Amino acid sequence: MLFSLLVVLSFFIIKPLLLALFIGALLAYAFYPLYSFMLKKTGKPTLSSFLVCFLVLLIVIIPAGLLIKVLIQESYVFYLLVKQKLAVGLFHNCTTELCIAISEFSQSEWFSTQLKEIARSATNLIIGKGSAFLVNIPRLAINLFVVFFTLFFFLKDGESLLNRLHNYFQLRHGNYIFILGRLKEIIHGIVYGFLLIAMIQGIFGALGFFLFGIPSPLFWGLVMGFFALIPAIGTGVIWVPASVILILDGVFQNSTPLILQGIGLFVYSFIFVGSVDNILRPKLIGDKAKVHVAIIMLGIFGGILLFGPLGVILGPLVLSLTAEIMKVYLVGKKVKS
Repeated sequence: MLFSLLVVLSFFIIKPLLLALFIGALLAYAFYPLYSFMLKKTGKPTLSSFLVCFLVLLIVIIPAGLLIKVLIQESYVFYLLVKQKLAVGLFHNCTTELCIAISEFSQSEWFSTQLKEIARSATNLIIGKGSAFLVNIPRLAINLFVVFFTLFFFLKDGESLLNRLHNYFQLRHGNYIFILGRLKEIIHGIVYGFLLIAMIQGIFGALGFFLFGIPSPLFWGLVMGFFALIPAIGTGVIWVPASVILILDGVFQNSTPLILQGIGLFVYSFIFVGSVDNILRPKLIGDKAKVHVAIIMLGIFGGILLFGPLGVILGPLVLSLTAEIMKVYLVGKKVKS
């Protein structure tokens, strides 16, 4: 009774940190080859683990800092452009029928009231999100610390932990080695699929920006590849605004080619950048992890509904591992000892 109570209490204590623990474990798996290389050079597990954590921190912070800096600069330029347009009139020197119709509609009392309401709602949303972000800074700091804390000790002591689990389960279940091996293959397939898809989306994104005349296509391709690794954001945060800006420039400048260019960029990006994620990812992960594509697909969508954005990783992992355990213990699949 006391043991069960302690287990339940321990779960609720660790529950807020489960995401950070999972990310730390995933990073440890991804960077373990680098840790092994450094361990051969230094011969010191603690120093090697610390160096890998430091490198991972640099890999995360430096690109993120540069991206944030550039995005802030681009946002400021866009803000100045919008401010200028508002000052001279959004449809100044625009004589197309569309501009005239929108201009007349925008002068109506109903439109003015709705615009003020939207602006008020947007302001309240920004203030609310900003306040929530400030309140959650300590929580984010704790989770970041837990990620690197977990990464450090999983690198340093992960192999001995797996050996202990192996010795424990080997006495009771001869299929432990098979399940552990399949777990490694599934994790490798998921990591491989995400990295490869992000690279493909970045390449297609850069190509689309080049074809449709967007400045710095290589840089924006890298940015899209980076955001492709973040399920909560994705590549649309880059190509959707770029397409809209092109279309609006075409409307304001009375330029049909610019409007067609913006529409073309949107259609191209939707098909070759946005949709490639849902089409190729289940296939790539399924082939690499040796799991049926239907299980990966169900895992992705079901995981999103259950776990949120991180479900695109957790869903396929849990569902694939469950399928393998069912093969061993329910179907009775024979495993070589």
